[in-house]
Amino acid sequence: MTISKQDAEREAIRRWYALPANLRQTYEDAEIYASHLERELDFYTVTSKQRLIEAWLIREIHRAATREDDVRAA
Repeated sequence: MTISKQDAEREAIRRWYALPANLRQTYEDAEIYASHLERELDFYTVTSKQRLIEAWLIREIHRAATREDDVRAA
């Protein structure tokens, strides 16, 4: 079943955060998991599905780092 790109993004991020923290720390982790998710998430995009999912996950790595920095600064 094909899902929307927005639903695919939400599902990819949900699954990413379901992983143990030690498996979602690096860009390499994002690349590996994006390759896995590319086969599981059926959505339309004009670009590479793997690269798009990877970008979503890398963005989440940056968001998590920013949150950690904010907590430390508080």
